Amino acid sequence: MDLLVEKLDGSRYYLSQYKVLITDFEESAPSVTRNSKQIDQRNGNIDFGGWHTDKTINITGYYRADDMEEEEMLREKLYALLSDPDGYYITQLKTTPSVAMERPGETSGGYYDKLSDYPSHKRFLVYTEAPEMELVGNVNGTLLYKLTAEFKTMKLPYGETPAVDVAIDSPYKDVPVNLLTGTSNVQDYTMSGSGWTMGSQSKNSRNFPCTPGASYTYSAIVKSTTFSCYAEIIFFDSSKKRIASPESSLGTDIGIRKVTLVAPENAAFLDAHMTLQNPPDSQTVVFNSEKLEQEPTVSPWSPNPADPEYSSWYYGGNVYVPYSGSVPCNQLEQGFTVQFTATGSASSLSFKIDDTELISTSAVAVGDVFMFSGFSYTQNGLSIVSKTNKAYFILQPDKPNRITCNVPGTVRIIGFQNLYA
Repeated sequence: MDLLVEKLDGSRYYLSQYKVLITDFEESAPSVTRNSKQIDQRNGNIDFGGWHTDKTINITGYYRADDMEEEEMLREKLYALLSDPDGYYITQLKTTPSVAMERPGETSGGYYDKLSDYPSHKRFLVYTEAPEMELVGNVNGTLLYKLTAEFKTMKLPYGETPAVDVAIDSPYKDVPVNLLTGTSNVQDYTMSGSGWTMGSQSKNSRNFPCTPGASYTYSAIVKSTTFSCYAEIIFFDSSKKRIASPESSLGTDIGIRKVTLVAPENAAFLDAHMTLQNPPDSQTVVFNSEKLEQEPTVSPWSPNPADPEYSSWYYGGNVYVPYSGSVPCNQLEQGFTVQFTATGSASSLSFKIDDTELISTSAVAVGDVFMFSGFSYTQNGLSIVSKTNKAYFILQPDKPNRITCNVPGTVRIIGFQNLYA
């Protein structure tokens, strides 16, 4: 085995550089301290809770020196490395043979050359009071010394992964915007009539402002129909005079109907809807999942950002913090920061990780950047602590740490770490 020592300035050292072979690496469980009070004439104690204080790691290793001068030089370097009052990170490098198995006597010698080290999944921020060196004896003309050290954790009594920034995105963040409001992929819309009958579940499907030269796609899913129908886009000029409305695929089949058109140069508005193709008597078509998008192709249905259900659809129960530690990670103790960048707007903000809700009464606009550290709360760099409920987050090892919010946006966890007992 080996031991990696990482100074706080980022410099890295291996004890094998100092001829040390680590033979034992033992870590204790986090020690527990409790706060209790004994009251006279009352049985037992009043318990006010407990907490972890520190963790102890003991290592043992051996090194050889050709003479006393070399041993003194190695000892001084090891003292300088390990007796740093500022502390440092240590990582166990475990050893595994590169050859999994062989027949007895198949090879001989070179065993240590076949060993390879791989790092543990965690490291510890520690200090040691006094590493000890003890002379074991003279082995084949060289001096053999035993190194022992007891490390204690400094900041948190846990093993931890290096701090990184983690971007947490919605699986729907790249789905094109539905320009129609009030549509649904659950609630059906029924349209009946004779002659040329047009209709939409949306309230803004008529006289929608458009951009000349842009591609627009309108789609809907037909659930049932008694007559030939099709998806239609009609363009109008600035005086609301009809310009063009080519027919799309006709038929009585169920399933998706779509039409893609490029807005003419003099187009200013458009209508998007389903159309019954001039039935002689009353006929009916049932459809849902309407979507109008400024794209040349059809994308999956989505609500409009102004729809009440947009946020629940956007986060969809699938946006979560990928925490895989074995103990809770408390924001006030570990120090991670939640960065939220709004892609929508609202009169206030409600941001949740599982059951913990952080509320801000400040209005939210597109592009606003919020930073929540548990100690400070800012919006675009300005403090909004007086407008929040001062909540802080704890990442749990046995929960999904699911993110929900009333405003769509992107989330980053700055200084994210997994913690291990």
